[in-house]
Amino acid sequence: MSNLKIGVLGAGAIGAFLGLHAAAGGAAVTLVGRPSLVARAGALRAIRLDGAELLPPPSLTVTDDPAALADVELVLVTVKSRDTAASAARLAELLPPWVPVVSFQNGLGNLPRLGRALGPRVIAGMVSFNVIREDEGATFRQATTGPLIAGVGEGATAAAMRGLAELFAASGLPLELRDDIDAIAAGKLLLNLNNGIGAATGLPIAATLRSRDARWVFSRAILEGLGALRRAGYRPANVIGLPPAIIARTLALPDAIVLRIARRLIAVDPEARSSTLQDLLAGKATEIGELNGAIADLAEAHGLQAPANQTIAAIVRGLEGKAPPLGFVTPAELRARVVAASP
Repeated sequence: MSNLKIGVLGAGAIGAFLGLHAAAGGAAVTLVGRPSLVARAGALRAIRLDGAELLPPPSLTVTDDPAALADVELVLVTVKSRDTAASAARLAELLPPWVPVVSFQNGLGNLPRLGRALGPRVIAGMVSFNVIREDEGATFRQATTGPLIAGVGEGATAAAMRGLAELFAASGLPLELRDDIDAIAAGKLLLNLNNGIGAATGLPIAATLRSRDARWVFSRAILEGLGALRRAGYRPANVIGLPPAIIARTLALPDAIVLRIARRLIAVDPEARSSTLQDLLAGKATEIGELNGAIADLAEAHGLQAPANQTIAAIVRGLEGKAPPLGFVTPAELRARVVAASP
């Protein structure tokens, strides 16, 4: 499988990071991204949290034309959720029906969106770490720890997934294949609810974990999410070493205890910002509807209330498209608004 042809559709921070690792592992990789990525093609590099640096091999292709994916043998989809349906339709036109498609995207809604156009060959994936784009868009630096996980697949798809795992392992980025990927994705969604808190407050990830008010809101958001997901039939799995319910209770503990536990579970670059906050700062639409907004909608659909997630989503949506300086709220103000919105 070392000569597997892999395409990455939507090669932003996560897509480029994964693609560069697959290429380093021996795959012939085609990155499909924005013109800004193409302009920096010769300078691309990925830097892992352990300091390892990967440069693009000569076999790497960088383009802004999805038609370049017509002859690949496996596609990683890392587009934003707003582009999923259009991307799925384009892939259905380009790819033979046996080519597997792996969704390394946020939330729970992208898999069915891809599946409607591409069928059962779509596999769920989960990137639990954060990647920052630096050096005028040429450097993709991992900023937090966390596993890379994907579904197992069946038949020929399973063989391709094993090949993908071998490629990532060869590059130093392990990919774990799990048959409970739906539960893993639900567990990751609960952790990703902090994305919205960072976006609402404008704070880096580490700063939200140091703030007792922000942690209180995060705890409430997780507990609301657990209730809504369980009512909808999901059983969120443990992603970073503790079950989601234990994480929610831990977040409410004093600073010294929380930070000591957090350091054992996850390493975070002090400057790392959530992808949702990065989108706001870049003037882009966010994926808040796939994160806190999705929990708020799921709760409402099942007769539950989710004031923390609803408040976070409303604040972030109010900041979208605004010119700087953005009107972020303080963690204390965010907590007060959640309290005011609670029954």
